[in-house]
Amino acid sequence: MVSLLVFEAVAILPVILIIYWAQKYGGGFSWEVKNMHKFNYHPVFMTIAFVFVMGHAIITFRILPLAHRLKKYIHAILNLVAVAFAIAGLVAVIDFHNEQGYPNFYSLHSWLGLITLSILFLQALGGLAIFQDLVKGASDEIRAAYKPWHIVAGTAMVTLAAATICTGLQEKYGFANPAKFSANAYTFNFTAVTILMWAFTVIYILVAVEKRTPEDEYETLPETHSQNEESIQ
Repeated sequence: MVSLLVFEAVAILPVILIIYWAQKYGGGFSWEVKNMHKFNYHPVFMTIAFVFVMGHAIITFRILPLAHRLKKYIHAILNLVAVAFAIAGLVAVIDFHNEQGYPNFYSLHSWLGLITLSILFLQALGGLAIFQDLVKGASDEIRAAYKPWHIVAGTAMVTLAAATICTGLQEKYGFANPAKFSANAYTFNFTAVTILMWAFTVIYILVAVEKRTPEDEYETLPETHSQNEESIQ
């Protein structure tokens, strides 16, 4: 329970801080063509996607005292929501760069972002295909072989998301060039600290918190289906 409360705090705070910065110091939000404020959607959507939504998706199996199958559906839905926010954030920054004549994908932040996004998309696709039975005939052996990779990739994505957001904050700090020791400058720092706390908390929950409900065996087939298979044999 304590871990969950800490997680909720460090998952919500970065979103609040990013929105606060964009509204107070970044000029607000606008999706109008060639409006400089279109960029502000990018950090907000990406923080929501990876920190809040994806963070909840990753710890679903550790914190929810629900049936494993139901947790799988919640996990999948949250990942799809994260994908939607991430795509919106990507579109916002590409549109902004193209409209303002800035180059795309030249910085370390953008490279890390592309890697993180690729893992998110592959995780969502692989999870839906193998664990949500979109690929018919995926055997328990295939699921068992893929599961460790799915878990490791998800954990790596937490670290990559934190690194991407922090490098993005540093990059934006350089462009904004706020006065030293100002509230604007401190907002960047506090946001980065909460992002690091979030990453630590998620990894701690994955490593140290036991699953609320046992699931280690994949769901057995419904009894009627099993009986049908036996009758065929």
